[in-house]
Amino acid sequence: MGNCLVLQGNAIKVMKPDGKILEYQAPMKVQQVLSDFSGHAIADSLQAFRHLLPETSLLGGDRLYYLVPLRLPSPQAKKKKKVRFSIPEEEAKDVQEKTSVVRIKLVISKQELQEMLRKGGVSADDMVSHLQGQQRVRKVDISGSDGKLA
Repeated sequence: MGNCLVLQGNAIKVMKPDGKILEYQAPMKVQQVLSDFSGHAIADSLQAFRHLLPETSLLGGDRLYYLVPLRLPSPQAKKKKKVRFSIPEEEAKDVQEKTSVVRIKLVISKQELQEMLRKGGVSADDMVSHLQGQQRVRKVDISGSDGKLA
């Protein structure tokens, strides 16, 4: 009567960061406890300089283990990714030079525009040669009566 048998020492105690104590039945491994707490590790002491490996067996009895959050790397400490382009810079410059675009601002009268549209359009070469011809005429007109270019 009144005789009872209490088994002590088979419970594994793990303290969470908020101070609550979790009890597990022995035998148990670290990875089994950590399966419920991602981003955490288990340590022997509160000042966790080293964490227990996942394969480590937890001992019951008077031992208390601590569940400590793992330190995440600060966002400033993240490494910047290095990017490589398939075309090296020197080749890219050559490609840009070969495929460069030239803009020409053209000031013409409405009659000249109507004439160009009537012909069905004018190629860029025709426009440039027409402009160069006009510039030569202007230089001759500016030079004076003797006909020499300025």
